[in-house]
Amino acid sequence: MRTIDFSQIFFNALQFSGNDRQNINTETFSQFRDFISYRLREIWESFPWTEATVLTNFNVTTENGVAFFVPPVEADEILGVFSKNPLTTSRLSELDYKIWQDGTVQKVVIANQLADGWFHYRKACPELKGDLFNASTVYFQSSQVYFDSGSGTGTYMPVAGKPHSGNFYECIVQSTISGDSPASAPSKWRKIDIPYNFGTPLAWGSTANWFLSEGMIQEAAAIEQKYEAAREQEYDKATRQQGQVTRMNMIRTY
Repeated sequence: MRTIDFSQIFFNALQFSGNDRQNINTETFSQFRDFISYRLREIWESFPWTEATVLTNFNVTTENGVAFFVPPVEADEILGVFSKNPLTTSRLSELDYKIWQDGTVQKVVIANQLADGWFHYRKACPELKGDLFNASTVYFQSSQVYFDSGSGTGTYMPVAGKPHSGNFYECIVQSTISGDSPASAPSKWRKIDIPYNFGTPLAWGSTANWFLSEGMIQEAAAIEQKYEAAREQEYDKATRQQGQVTRMNMIRTY
């Protein structure tokens, strides 16, 4: 998947909103981080993007006469369940299913007595919530930081002579030790990827949120139109230019 640095989206949003990208403070960063995170979820869940969805197979488990499979933890929404792989054959049927939460795991219950099949799901949208990386801080599992891999430091601003690639990283170990950064201890961190094609809509959408937060209603409405146009362009690229359909269950048994 082609990705875009959060810092590029952030800098574009600052420029669009008239903020000074040479004088970034914690308050401004936090505002736009939250706005971009909100818009990311909005875009992520509005269409079955290739970057946000997965088609994979499953094996059925039967307990007390109930047939079901357990989707992976990253599966947030089930978009379709099929008897066979819809990418390799048209001789398939779309299966009826019921999502069931037993208090411990999520199960997808199917009526058909199959041994296996295929299903299409949307991954959970990542949330952007980290603050600047601090080398003196010990981070615990699932905590998040903002880090510039270009300079190897926690900074909002580009460092002279070095590329700037600011992104969010999630701690994936029980805890770090002071100084463990995504650069010095990469095995302890997971980068939060943002699909490249979301970049322009996210910049315009977060800008609209910022104008609204400042009470500039008319300006926010005008920028919202920019956001909608950018998002529609990405829909067009996916459906018309790349020929992606909005639903994978259009193929029926014949």
